[in-house]
Amino acid sequence: MQRKVILLFIFSLLALNAYTQGFKGGLHAGLLATQVDGDNHAGYKKAGLFAGVFTNYSFADRKILLQFELNYAQKGSSAAPVYRMKLQQVEPTALLGWKFWNKFLLEGGLSCSILASAKEYGNQGLYSSEDGSNFYRVHVEWIGGLGYCFQKHWIASFRFIYSTPIGTTNKWNSGIRQGVEGYMCNNCLLFRLSYQF
Repeated sequence: MQRKVILLFIFSLLALNAYTQGFKGGLHAGLLATQVDGDNHAGYKKAGLFAGVFTNYSFADRKILLQFELNYAQKGSSAAPVYRMKLQQVEPTALLGWKFWNKFLLEGGLSCSILASAKEYGNQGLYSSEDGSNFYRVHVEWIGGLGYCFQKHWIASFRFIYSTPIGTTNKWNSGIRQGVEGYMCNNCLLFRLSYQF
C-alpha cells in the first residue's frame, strides 16, 4: 500500500512539473544524525538515511517558496550494545522558504510522520511488543533549515527536526523494569543534497 502511494505521488509530481508552469520538482537525499529525547540515551549517535521527492512553487519575485515533499527517513537512537531504537517513517511535508542573497534559502514547516516500522534492541536482542515502548502511529515534526544553491540545479542544506511525542517508554535497567513512563520525541539533524529539475 505504501509503495502504491509513493509511486502515485512520484508520477503526479512528474506530470505536474511537466504540464504546469511555475511549479518545479526534484529529488533529494541525505544523512540523518538522530537521537530520541526521553529514552535516557543522549547524543546524536544513530545515523539514518533520508530520501524523497518534492515539488515547489515560487512567488513574490521568486523570493518566497512553497514546497511539498514526500520523504522516507530512518530515525531512532543508539547506545550500543546496551540499547538501540530503529524507526522507519514516511513523511508528507509542507515547507515555506525565503530566498535571500540569491544563493541562500531559509525554510521552515511541518511534517506529518507516519511510522512504518519500530524496533528496539537490548543486550538480549530484539524487544518483544510487550517489553518495548509504546509507539504512536502518527506524530507531527517541526522543521527549520538553511540551504545553499551552489549550482543551477543543486542545493545543499541543513535541517533541524523536532517532533511531538512519538510514544511512551518504560525502560529496562540492568534487566529490571523501571516504573517510570515518559514521553519520547525525535531530535534530528539532517544534511541533505537536492536536485531540482
